[in-house]
Amino acid sequence: MARTEDTKHADLPALAQAAAAGDKAAAQDILSALEDDVYGLALRMLGHPADAEDAAQEILVVVLTHLGSFRGESSFRTWVWRIAAHHLSRVRKGRRETITFDVLDERLTTGFRDEDSERPNPEADALTHELRLRCTEAMLLSLDREHRIAYLVGDILHLSSDEAAEVLEVEAATFRKRLSRARERLYDFMRDRCSVYRIGNPCRCERQFESAIDRGLIAPENLYLSKQRTGAAPPALGRAAAEVTDLMRVAEVIRGPASYLAPAKLTEALRQLLSSQRLELLRS
Repeated sequence: MARTEDTKHADLPALAQAAAAGDKAAAQDILSALEDDVYGLALRMLGHPADAEDAAQEILVVVLTHLGSFRGESSFRTWVWRIAAHHLSRVRKGRRETITFDVLDERLTTGFRDEDSERPNPEADALTHELRLRCTEAMLLSLDREHRIAYLVGDILHLSSDEAAEVLEVEAATFRKRLSRARERLYDFMRDRCSVYRIGNPCRCERQFESAIDRGLIAPENLYLSKQRTGAAPPALGRAAAEVTDLMRVAEVIRGPASYLAPAKLTEALRQLLSSQRLELLRS
């Protein structure tokens, strides 16, 4: 079958049908279309690249080995997100899923320093950037998994209430309630502290990283979030209702300046698995 250079926008249901019939080239196209999004969701849900890589590979293997069960009753991506959300809600806790809002608040309150760092600017900038990424991830990880996944599918993936409810296998009203609670908790934490959220707020990443290093929370030689492959952030969706402006600003801070891309070693591992004889594509 003919291929397109932009597999992100390929006809995924048709590719799924072909892959389920044993077309490995179609399966490769499906991987290309999904791996970045699945990895990005796993990283935001679990907080550490190593945990996210394992989870993303497991999710994508489930997708590939169950393509024959896709019946087209929902969009293909909704079907994939449902598999991903189910797995991420039940997978073993990631190594960073120990944080709470109270612990994060204590760290930020006691870690602020008035004096400038004596490190050279490029190093200080790199550490500031890493701390910002770690801090926004920590805010997400402070939510319990039920509210975290609701927030991710609602405000990061921008799924509609009906789509998100289908992904999470709950009633739409239940999803909206979870999303509302997650938004409010993040907003309540961020609005009076975070200078990324509001420039006049007291907590500034460049005044926190030295304390974070002293406490062993970040290591200059292992800036693992900054080292992630990234792509351009998707454009912010326009929101007509003025009353949600502050909540959408929270989502902009959490989403950050870029979207995470699947690591090259994850991509290579999946392609090697697909080329081997160990992966049975059609499994209904």
